[in-house]
Amino acid sequence: MTGLHERIEEWFERRYQIRPIGEGGYIIRLGLIRYRGPTLTFADGTVVKRGALVGEIHVDNRRAAALHEGGRGGLRYRREVFRALPALARDVRTRPEYQAIEIVGGPSLFWEEARLAGFEHRPLSPVTRWWLTWWERFLLARYHPAGRARLAEGNRTELRQIWMTRRTLLARYGRGGG
Repeated sequence: MTGLHERIEEWFERRYQIRPIGEGGYIIRLGLIRYRGPTLTFADGTVVKRGALVGEIHVDNRRAAALHEGGRGGLRYRREVFRALPALARDVRTRPEYQAIEIVGGPSLFWEEARLAGFEHRPLSPVTRWWLTWWERFLLARYHPAGRARLAEGNRTELRQIWMTRRTLLARYGRGGG
């Protein structure tokens, strides 16, 4: 029998049409949304305005949890993210429904680490930050083998928005194609 949190996640995936990238089997998945925030200007010169199509990145929590079996989960997680980015770039370049995507990203507790992959980060509004931080911490405690104790490690208290422009994604990861 599935628990409430599994049912909520399944509903969310259906409601927001969260799709695997590539042929599946990656730690990240993608949903399409319209950007609703203020105009953003990125380091590569890309300007994103309200209404732009965004590829919202979602972590496959079950797959992420499995990475922690046997230890070194953080290193494996990072490796899996870097393995997924070329597949994401290929999808953004080739799938018709993704042709208008201007940026990819989403909220993350791991925004400092995301810079290594080419993401830029921005603060969230106080209300959004409060709600999404609660949810992300809930998911981390739920799926991490250390449970709630994991929340006390490091500085996983601030949630920020991470974004990578289409141009940066394709320049950094578009060659290999996954």
